Amino acid sequence: MKKELYSPKETAEILGVSVLTLQRWDNSGKINAVRTPNGRRRFPKSEIDRLLGDNTPTPSERNLAIYCRVSSGEQKKKGDLDRQVEYIKSRLDLKVYDNISIITDVGFGLNDKRKGLVRLMKLAQKGDISDVAIRYKDRLTRFGFNYLDMYFESHNVKIHILDGELKDKTVYEELTDDLLSIITSFSGRLYGTRSGKNKVLKDKVREAIEYVTNLPDENQKL
Repeated sequence: MKKELYSPKETAEILGVSVLTLQRWDNSGKINAVRTPNGRRRFPKSEIDRLLGDNTPTPSERNLAIYCRVSSGEQKKKGDLDRQVEYIKSRLDLKVYDNISIITDVGFGLNDKRKGLVRLMKLAQKGDISDVAIRYKDRLTRFGFNYLDMYFESHNVKIHILDGELKDKTVYEELTDDLLSIITSFSGRLYGTRSGKNKVLKDKVREAIEYVTNLPDENQKL
């Protein structure tokens, strides 16, 4: 005997949409659900067949992931992370998306094991997102952006970059942090993470960066 009523999850799988989209369709009258005696939502087979037999093309579901990153906990405390999120929201027409996820990271752009980045890539792999929005290209990664771009494109995910470059002061701060993270990694392997040489090397590199940064423009020729 064939089933006459289907759960939201079963119905969503048959129609190829998310449960949230199915709920919106029910609320808007696109599909009619019935309620069980205990108040659970169920979808008649006739309603499912009606939608499956509808020749009107249904646009693919668009799920957006907003990805934001700062390099340090201090930047997060200053509200930089929250401002990134709000800025992206203000620049996009959020009404065109069925679902919106906010994913954030606190960590260096050279770290490819950031929890938020890993989660973002898994969502793309599973087909749970169609779009990714970032303010700057280097929010995803400092180097190798093209590889990530190809990865997301292979999963039919489009990356939206809202702005071109960071402001100069922030560029110096971010690049300094990234460079020091590289120095820390290599010096830690050479001398050990607790070695005094490790700290001396980091301090000298920071001093060199500050010195070059403060040189007059005519001497900044590389």
